[in-house]
Amino acid sequence: MQVILLSTVKKLGNLGELVHVKSGYARNYLLPQGKAILATKRNIEIVESQKTKLREKIANKLNIAQSRASKIKLIESIIIRSKSGEEGKLFGSIGSRDIAEAITLLGVAVNKNEIRLPNGVLRHIGRHQVIFYPHNEVSLNINVDIVSNS
Repeated sequence: MQVILLSTVKKLGNLGELVHVKSGYARNYLLPQGKAILATKRNIEIVESQKTKLREKIANKLNIAQSRASKIKLIESIIIRSKSGEEGKLFGSIGSRDIAEAITLLGVAVNKNEIRLPNGVLRHIGRHQVIFYPHNEVSLNINVDIVSNS
């Protein structure tokens, strides 16, 4: 299936490129996420005429992501309180949703899909590093301190 990319997709292509992908990938991911449209003659003409507007839109999204990342960079670490056992193991776990809520409470709106946990969910007290990934070209390491709620 041929599609026209409306944004840069990692390991696939850049804005406005005509690419051939598997139909399931296009139907289930690219089209619903608004990252691509079907490559018909009409759509190709429309994209060619609106490439500058699309580039401005993507540049705007990049600027917003960079400004959010700079606001989060000012926060040295996020502290999350949780119940734990004597050995420092949590009752339950801390996931991307909990971290996103903690950052949002500090004044920067963050979606749980923008938080990456490289080692999986957090299950122990201590300092952990997670990644804030709001855009393909912007990522930021964040320190999350989990402390006992005693």
